[in-house]
Amino acid sequence: MEARQDQSATQVKPGRLAASATLGMLNEKYYQDLANAKSDGRPVVWVTSMAPVEMVYAFDGVPFFPENYAALCSSRKIASELCEAGVARGYSQDLCSYALCTFGVMFENRGALDDEAPPAPDILLATEGACATHPKWWEAIQRFYNCPLFIIDTAYTVDSATLSDHQKSYYAAQVEEFAYFMENHTGKSFNMDRLRDVVSLSDQASELWDVIDDLRKAIPTPISQIDVFTCLFPLVTLKGTKEALDFYKELSDEVKERVANGVGFVPNERFRLIWDLFPIYHNMRLLNYFAEFGAAFVTDLYGNAFSGRLDASDPFGSLTERYLSFFMRAGSWGKAEIYKQRAREYHVDGIVLHSNRCCRYYTAEQTDIGNILKEELGLPALMFEANMVDPRGYDDAQVKARIDSFIEMLESRKYPKQQGGH
Repeated sequence: MEARQDQSATQVKPGRLAASATLGMLNEKYYQDLANAKSDGRPVVWVTSMAPVEMVYAFDGVPFFPENYAALCSSRKIASELCEAGVARGYSQDLCSYALCTFGVMFENRGALDDEAPPAPDILLATEGACATHPKWWEAIQRFYNCPLFIIDTAYTVDSATLSDHQKSYYAAQVEEFAYFMENHTGKSFNMDRLRDVVSLSDQASELWDVIDDLRKAIPTPISQIDVFTCLFPLVTLKGTKEALDFYKELSDEVKERVANGVGFVPNERFRLIWDLFPIYHNMRLLNYFAEFGAAFVTDLYGNAFSGRLDASDPFGSLTERYLSFFMRAGSWGKAEIYKQRAREYHVDGIVLHSNRCCRYYTAEQTDIGNILKEELGLPALMFEANMVDPRGYDDAQVKARIDSFIEMLESRKYPKQQGGH
């Protein structure tokens, strides 16, 4: 295509984020802390996404997110072997590949860093706040490691406006109960002032992440979708720490500077896109393939899933509001409404939907979302199948052929005169 040929002669993206160096050091320090946790007398707590990780830091614990670790295994090209090990133990090939990869880590006792497995959990914390399968997954982990498990029961709600008082009080009571649970199993006393400090740090980091997300509205957009996915690490794993807050201060300053200087991920930006939903960890570079056509991703919902404001004056209450108001569970109509608003604010030309084979929980509604955006805003949609962690069955050439056709359609819609002149 002519558009791609024009772009390939120029620099596709600006230099590496300076904050990437800090991010690398944070990753390294975190895994060192995790490896040394037991010898340092710190409890290792395996946590599901959308569980209040702030409570772990309030007890000076080290949280470990198996989902994040499965993504790391995928990027290190060992996920397929680990998933195979999970299948060999009787788990379905169609299971969430986060879970399947984690089971492989457990059964094979190996991992992504120097082939060493992460430390076994002292405590397990789960909730179905993000996915209904999490409690069953964590029960399997409990049977393997024979350690204490705490499950926070989560009401199914769309947003804070739909929360009833009894739903809030029920969740808050469970979070408070978890504090007593941690006291019993760690020998550490709960300190409300410590929790307030953690909640304040978490809130400030989330606020900065929201600022960064808002800066993506700039034309050209200042950072890539890969930047967004990789820079989520502190907001997930280190949320509630000063290190995370300092990182997002550095990152937000750098992104602001890029916007002020008109520096974009794609210098000659021609198309602005939404990405939905999960990253493809074994082939993140696919996101940059779009940039060869001058297409940049400017917004997504996954990147916002881990922020959320908190109030240090009411730790239990604000943790309740934040973790019950998880918009990813809003259903197709709710997500479509969010995307419609963002399509207007971020000047979007189309949406790309990664239909994740191993997560029908979220991908089943993608067709509805694409149809709503097409019917109400006239936005074209591209949907393709892949697996977020397991590369087996992924056909890169086939996916890129579909991307090529999608870009041709965008070209004919947005630049009909230029296309006609080629």
